[in-house]
Amino acid sequence: MNNERKLNEALAKLHADYLDLTVKQQAYVVGEVGKTRVQVIDLLEEYATKNDIVSKARLNPLLRDLEYVEKSIRTTAESALITVMDEAAESGLSGTTDAIQSTLSQSVEFILTAKIAESVVLRGLTGKQPTTRNLATYLAEKTGPDGLKLSDRVWQFAGDQRAEMSNVLRRGIIRGDTTASMVRDIKNVYSTEDWKARRLALTESNTAYRTAIGYVAEQSKFVKALRLVPGAHHSPKCVAKAAEDRHGLGAGIFLPSDTDIYSIHPNCTAYTQYILSEEVR
Repeated sequence: MNNERKLNEALAKLHADYLDLTVKQQAYVVGEVGKTRVQVIDLLEEYATKNDIVSKARLNPLLRDLEYVEKSIRTTAESALITVMDEAAESGLSGTTDAIQSTLSQSVEFILTAKIAESVVLRGLTGKQPTTRNLATYLAEKTGPDGLKLSDRVWQFAGDQRAEMSNVLRRGIIRGDTTASMVRDIKNVYSTEDWKARRLALTESNTAYRTAIGYVAEQSKFVKALRLVPGAHHSPKCVAKAAEDRHGLGAGIFLPSDTDIYSIHPNCTAYTQYILSEEVR
């Protein structure tokens, strides 16, 4: 039990460091999406008259041109999220392998060269190496518990942002606001919608991080099961999942193949501990 305690203390430290990383990741995604605001400003300047207003007659063409901004938001957000997922997978993969090696004095190099065809956690990566980029791409293309893929969630996010910008510009143009005033309103839209970008970043990052940890558990001959620990907010879904005794091993004890525990709900901050085999506990 001493080895298991030490290993899970190391994993708890890894999780704390990872939570610090997610703060930076959220800021990164928000910043990348925020860069597309320049395109809206350029549109306003293009459509503005000498009086620094946009004629009501040009309202509909301007709103139609927001489609290009929406596409840019989609492309930018998805690229940033893949980067975040890659980074999170690296944190989970390297952090857990380091923790196992330092705690148990056992080599885990085979984990990075294991045959994906033998993996249930990464079943969709058959024929590819378990690199963090491959893992991130696989998760992006995988349908989540909400029935959506990453691209679907990004489409919703970008569509919501465009809808809010359309409303702001429509009101401003009808009122005869100056472009400077509408630029301020557009900036407020981006600020108001920040929480959606942050939620996407945290959700996708967490899924990649926990999946990587689950993959290490699956491939390691020293890990028997995973214990699910509810996140800091103790959300009802996490608490209910952690109370489940799915395999008769005890409440909150799951196998690495139980991939539903890697993506429980948006903004989920639950984490997992390792239950070791008797020979190394």
